[in-house]
Amino acid sequence: MEASPQPQVFINFRGDELRYGFVGHLKKTLERNGINAYIDSNEEKGLNQKIFFQRIEESKIALAIFSSRYTESVWCLDELVKMKECMEAKKLVVIPIFYMVTPYKIKELMGDFGDKLRKLVKTVDDVRQKKWIDALKSVATNIGFNYDGMRDEHLLIREIVGEVQKLLKKITLQKGEQEDQKTKMLLTSTSKGSSSIPYNNTENQNEFAGLKQRLEELKEKLDLSRKETRIVGVFGMPGIGKTTLVKKLYDEWKHNFQRHVHMVNIRKMSNEHGTQSLQRKLLKGLLGDTYTEINDEMTHGSVEVELLEKKVFLVLDDVSSKKQIQALLGNHNWLRKGSRIVITTRDRTSISELEYTYVVPRLDLTDGLKRFSFFAFEDHKCPYPGKLMDLSTKFVDYARGNPLALKILGRELLSKDKDQYWSQRLDTLAQNPSPHIQDLLKVSYDELSNQQKEAFLVVACFFRSRDEFYVRCLVDTKDPDSANDVASEIRDLADKLLISISSDRVEMHDLLSTFAKKLCSSLPSEDSMIWNHDSFATATKNKRMRFVNQPNVRKPERDHVKGILLDMSELADKLTLDSEIFSEMCNLQYLKVYNSQCSRDCEADCKLNFPDGLKCSMENLRYFYWLQFPLKKLPKAINPRNLIELSLPYSKITRLWKDTKDTSKLKWVDLSHSSELSEISGLLGACNLKRLNLEGCTNLTTLPQGMQEMESLVYLNLGGCTRLVSLPEMKLKSLKTLILSYCLNLENFPLISESLEALYLQGTAIKVIPTSIEYLQKLFLLNLKECKALVTLPDCLGKLRALQELVLSGCSKLEIFPELKENMKSIQILLLDGTAIKQMPMLLHYSQSQGQASADKPFPNPHAHHCNYDISSSLLSISLSGNDLESLQTNISQLYHLKWLYLKNCKKLKAIPVLPPNLKCLDAHGCDSLEKVGSPLAILMVTGQIHCTFIFTNCNRLDQVAISNIISYTRKKSQLMSDALNRYNGGFVLESLIGTCFPGCEVPASFEHQAFGSLLQPKLPRHWCNSSLTGIALCAVILFPDYQRQSNRFLVKCTCEFQSEDGPCISFTSIVGGWSEPDDEPRKMKSSHVFIGYTSWLDINKGHMEDHGKGCIPSKASLRFHVSDGVNEVAKCQVMKCGFSLVYTPNDIDDIARETMGDIGPSKKENELDNTSLNELSRKDYDYSYQSKSSCGVASRRDEYFHDEELAEANISRI
Repeated sequence: MEASPQPQVFINFRGDELRYGFVGHLKKTLERNGINAYIDSNEEKGLNQKIFFQRIEESKIALAIFSSRYTESVWCLDELVKMKECMEAKKLVVIPIFYMVTPYKIKELMGDFGDKLRKLVKTVDDVRQKKWIDALKSVATNIGFNYDGMRDEHLLIREIVGEVQKLLKKITLQKGEQEDQKTKMLLTSTSKGSSSIPYNNTENQNEFAGLKQRLEELKEKLDLSRKETRIVGVFGMPGIGKTTLVKKLYDEWKHNFQRHVHMVNIRKMSNEHGTQSLQRKLLKGLLGDTYTEINDEMTHGSVEVELLEKKVFLVLDDVSSKKQIQALLGNHNWLRKGSRIVITTRDRTSISELEYTYVVPRLDLTDGLKRFSFFAFEDHKCPYPGKLMDLSTKFVDYARGNPLALKILGRELLSKDKDQYWSQRLDTLAQNPSPHIQDLLKVSYDELSNQQKEAFLVVACFFRSRDEFYVRCLVDTKDPDSANDVASEIRDLADKLLISISSDRVEMHDLLSTFAKKLCSSLPSEDSMIWNHDSFATATKNKRMRFVNQPNVRKPERDHVKGILLDMSELADKLTLDSEIFSEMCNLQYLKVYNSQCSRDCEADCKLNFPDGLKCSMENLRYFYWLQFPLKKLPKAINPRNLIELSLPYSKITRLWKDTKDTSKLKWVDLSHSSELSEISGLLGACNLKRLNLEGCTNLTTLPQGMQEMESLVYLNLGGCTRLVSLPEMKLKSLKTLILSYCLNLENFPLISESLEALYLQGTAIKVIPTSIEYLQKLFLLNLKECKALVTLPDCLGKLRALQELVLSGCSKLEIFPELKENMKSIQILLLDGTAIKQMPMLLHYSQSQGQASADKPFPNPHAHHCNYDISSSLLSISLSGNDLESLQTNISQLYHLKWLYLKNCKKLKAIPVLPPNLKCLDAHGCDSLEKVGSPLAILMVTGQIHCTFIFTNCNRLDQVAISNIISYTRKKSQLMSDALNRYNGGFVLESLIGTCFPGCEVPASFEHQAFGSLLQPKLPRHWCNSSLTGIALCAVILFPDYQRQSNRFLVKCTCEFQSEDGPCISFTSIVGGWSEPDDEPRKMKSSHVFIGYTSWLDINKGHMEDHGKGCIPSKASLRFHVSDGVNEVAKCQVMKCGFSLVYTPNDIDDIARETMGDIGPSKKENELDNTSLNELSRKDYDYSYQSKSSCGVASRRDEYFHDEELAEANISRI
């Protein structure tokens, strides 16, 4: 096979939303430009994961794409550490791309990015944690590219590709001793380019920070080397620096053209004097030396001959319409070949027909801080690290890279007290923004049409960060379902850069959101289009709001009110309101009553009281959200003909309305936890309804037969409807998710949709699953947890070819798992804990020719197509905990992909056979009868599973042979993996950690150094740190006297210090063992236990080899063991004894499973799990998902070990 070409660009990223979107487009564009780009899917399946680090070393440039999900991935962070190493060795240029995150949040570990990292680092030692954080802060400091969703992604991709091309060219030209120095220079010039703009001193550089880079990018768009005429449109939000940029360009380039004109304020000029005046002014600028007067009859055509004599350079600043461009440029026939024209605008539609456009990017954190400092400090310089730097960074983050906003904020703060005023101002910015910034943004707002203004304010107040389709349905004047090309105010706002649409979500810049809310709150209530709690409270206290019995009082002008946003937490007192409070708000479209401070909606307090009920029609209402609606029925006169969303969670209503009403536009309904709701016949006309949430409606007994007409319904939630007895016979052809969880009286389940993908039946009274379930060929999740009456399962269950997750936990009467004759190709998770099953299901049935794996026989080929088996070997997790099993199937070792095996409290289990090679966690806690385990414990081979753990807590009958097998296997597995990692990764940091725990009170004799208590101080032998050192083995004997579990985590840790005569050389903390489990299931320990952990030491070995000549090889060590709950030490758990050994590569390592030494990377089957089927319907929309009984954690360094890297990639959560 021909070797793959070495990559020029390595792309480091996280998440399939990037893989199939931004990263996919970026890779294709790089390749179209002749650049060999690399992502992990480039590699053949089956290769070692170490190949990623090799590809980094081979690359010239690395793109680190930081996103909110980046810190979910161990591999992303390990790759980043490698990239940092190569960067510091001057062998790699690393360009950060901040995708929907800010550099400040990366460096300061803020938001989701930081939260996910803090969760992840809890599972690793201090050394690895420090390297991750150092790499993040180091790479994030490099100047790169920012993307915040306010411009088209393809424009960003063009800029990245252009920068990469320049860098590759420069790298190619590097020679000899200059190579290191030039590479370092590339790092600091990555996104700045080069320009002839003179910067006389640091002060000017700070004032115009980022301008040089932008200017170079714009010059590349114009490309003077090309002989054709080129017109470039420059657009960006107000204050982003368009005018400053093109003025600099004009000053530099005007001498290259004999005719040049810079026209400013074109929008204003057109509004004041008409578009015809624009052409006269342009012709006067171009032909002023030829004609003394330009009259109204002169056009481009009439003076075309004169114009064609010379090339022109035009800068047309602040254009607002295509009509203005047409008046200025006409048919372009008068432009001499080679002319250049730059047009600036804040409206994308004005330049939509131009081939070349440039989006002015926001300043990154570094340039933003420089510009802010120029105006905020008298010396115009950035402050030193400390409180002032932190405050400055927060102001810069608030401005989100807007140069004008930074200037305004800086000038405001310049003369103010920097200790007190700055902190106070930061806290009030959201409520009281700078008037100058408000004035700046109001210019764009004033140019909007009335419909666009309404849409802008509604998005800012009601619908930020929501799905685009959802927002368009609620805000656009036309239904987006009616046609794809229908007019859309939302898309108009995106074209005007007042909102952005990224990954199908509508986002708005904080400055614009603050502007909109301030605009609404600053107007008197009689003039404001959207009322907040202050406006509403003020209006209700005004006597003019009382209509009843006041016929002589002029009714106030309230038909301008389009939206009401009431935050109950902001109301100090309860309000008693008139029944006709909304009656004359004839144009009210959005009504939201909520509580922003109450984390539990059920505890929120609705402070609005209607003693006489509520009388209004609300016929124009589109969005009706009211948390804890206080009345038992909606107004009798209500007209829902325009209603699109109705959400009344925790309300007191008994029914919606009595008479038939027009609900044809209704798409989303949430009546959850309305405990007095008894019927929903009022929704029968909602033919376009997509989602219906009736969770917790405990008075609901049935559904109307007429729901058959809801052909668009995709989501139906009836969870917790405890009086629901049955469902009507009906067919809902679009239904994908059906939730019937904890419908305690539901005994039968009719098939109401063959399109179902997720079916939740846990906690119901169902006794039998109908055979018609075999028609659910799209079903990927079937949850039957705690169906106490369920006795049998149908044989046809095996025909569900799409099924990935089958949950039968707690089905206490289920005694037999059927023999499945069909092939369930997709099954990954099978949970049978807490059932009455006495025999392990036959999960695999290979033909005789295939044979079985054993201790002395190589593992059978998992990809062989001639295998005949009942359930696919794609199984990842099996839970058999709490059952009366006496044995496991001997061929369980052939479940090649199995990672989690839960056997907790299987009281009759006597033996465990040889286990699969990729097993990540075995939890056999409380198996009182367990005496024997396989020899070896699991098939010994190099696998993609680096971390693995075997828990045998409270298995007090384990014989000595079994314990020896456990210790022997973990030692050999550790040596095998460490040697493979050392061999394939060249000593790169990638620790393998394998551990176990079992009852006992002695440190095994194989540990060379032992001590009583928690402190061990061995003297190290000479030359101990040689090339064959692969790791360390740690052991602790823990006593549990009167231990009351205080946390769901239990960790045995060891703080290690390796010392030389000059003092400590190395200090780190290693996890020896432990576990993590739900709060409601404490793990009660009956005796002392032995915890053993093997940790790879490849990176430390490498560091010591480098320092060998410095005389820093430690001669002694100090190891202190302690018990932690993940946060604090657990004082009641005593470390009785401890042990330590150095682990070296054995002489016979090449003989250990040499024939099975495969790849370290995950297999193709694991990487091709269906990401689309495990979608948000079953994860985000409803969380009745199964909670596994335990998450083992001996030394696997995860909060919950079911959430490992491979499974996270497949979007599978613990169910």
